[in-house]
Amino acid sequence: MDLRALALIGALAAGPAAAQGEAPAPSPEAGRKAYTSYCARCHGLNLVVSGGAFFDLRRFPADDKARFLQSVSKGLRAMPAWEGIVKPEQIESIWLYIGSVNGWPAPGTQSASTSTQAQ
Repeated sequence: MDLRALALIGALAAGPAAAQGEAPAPSPEAGRKAYTSYCARCHGLNLVVSGGAFFDLRRFPADDKARFLQSVSKGLRAMPAWEGIVKPEQIESIWLYIGSVNGWPAPGTQSASTSTQAQ
C-alpha cells in the first residue's frame, strides 16, 4: 500500500469533523489565548494598556459588538485588519474574553439591573 492510500484511510478513520478541522466553540478561555497571541502586544495583558497610544478595551461598551467585529476584521485608524488572519470563532472568543475581564454578563443571561427593572 502506498503512502497516499494510507493517508486516505487515516483521514476517513478520523471522521468528517477532523477532516473539516472543526473549531471548538467560542469561549472566554479560548479568547484569552487568542488575545494574548494577537492583541496583547498593543492592548496590554488583561486589557491593561500603558499610555494612550492604543484603545483601552476596559472601556469598550458591552452593547457595541458590531463595532468591535468591524474594527477587528477591517481595521480602524492605527489598528490593522485581522480578517483572514484571526478566524471568526477566535474573534468571537476574544469578545467573550473582553467581556469576562470587564465583568459583562455572559451572553444569554440578564444583568442584575435588567432583571430588577423587569419586576
